[in-house]
Amino acid sequence: MTVILFIYGSCWGSFLMAAADRYRTDQSLLFPASHCATCQTPLPPWQLVPVLSYLCLRGRCLTCHTSIPPVTLAMEVGVGLLATHVYDWPSGLTYLELTLWLLAALCDHTTQTFPGWISLVSLLLTSWGHSMLLVLLISSLLLVVRWCWPRWPRPLIGDGDLEVMLCYGLGHSLTASATWLLTACTGALLLTRHSALPGRIAFIPYLTASAVWWWLWP
Repeated sequence: MTVILFIYGSCWGSFLMAAADRYRTDQSLLFPASHCATCQTPLPPWQLVPVLSYLCLRGRCLTCHTSIPPVTLAMEVGVGLLATHVYDWPSGLTYLELTLWLLAALCDHTTQTFPGWISLVSLLLTSWGHSMLLVLLISSLLLVVRWCWPRWPRPLIGDGDLEVMLCYGLGHSLTASATWLLTACTGALLLTRHSALPGRIAFIPYLTASAVWWWLWP
């Protein structure tokens, strides 16, 4: 069963990686078919098998020999391993939510934006089993964020970051949410203190990494 879960998870991770690449390049998820980003050569099915294809190709395009980003393999293996921790319906919902945040983290890392539908789907997943009043309150806050942030000249935090925080807070206690946020902030401070890049940092990758950590090691 563990092997089957890993296979399904690695396939899902491969799809999320492709979705992040398509979002970064502003391409459709459906068209064109899978291809090398450098030489545009269409990829046959045997080159699209998660993990195995990367290893067989030794991380390079068969046609132009351009290196395939290692994050592709890391995403397929990581999401596959996360799938092995799905034991029941609630853990399955948590897994789906976390992997969607991984997609948001990839997009945020490259563009400092992510698809808005991820927040809405996360809200639906985390609202499972909660009172309708609380769900309506969080939904209202998300709508306020969506309306206010484009009109705020210099917001102190990204609207996507706040949306992730609201979704996480819906599914966890105040103490758990505070611990999760503290871990993310600590990681961001430690890993970006020597960064020479000016301006805002992509914070969702740290929020997502912290959420995965506390899911695996509660």
